[in-house]
Amino acid sequence: MIGFFRDRRGHVAVEYALTFPYLVALIYGILELSHYAYIQMTVANIAHDAARYAVVHSSVSSQPLLAADIGSFVNSRLSGLGFNTNGHGGTAVTVTYSPDNTPGSTVSVNISYTFVPFMAGFNAVPGSTHTFTPLTGSISGKAQMVLNP
Repeated sequence: MIGFFRDRRGHVAVEYALTFPYLVALIYGILELSHYAYIQMTVANIAHDAARYAVVHSSVSSQPLLAADIGSFVNSRLSGLGFNTNGHGGTAVTVTYSPDNTPGSTVSVNISYTFVPFMAGFNAVPGSTHTFTPLTGSISGKAQMVLNP
């Protein structure tokens, strides 16, 4: 019986060495997916807040705002969270009133934010020339509301 166990010494270390890269890849995938979902939800919430801010400050309010003012609101929200602001790092913010900021008009806020993964160097298979599709891409948040009196 002792010879049986002696022949199997080290198998745990070999199994661990074979499964460890898959475990690391799984954890990395969970982190990146969570990071992507966080940014997507945050950008969508900022777009919604900006559209609401535009509705509250339409032409009938005591302090009517223009599209540039709404863009500044979005930039302050983005920078407050540590995100890239309009014109930096591929971020684009557009605020459109259709036709203007009077009651009955529509305001649309679009935010395009470039997603950059935590570990951008993990786009290749170690020890080979094969690469994965880059994980970078654009996240878009859009909100649209109708201005009511």
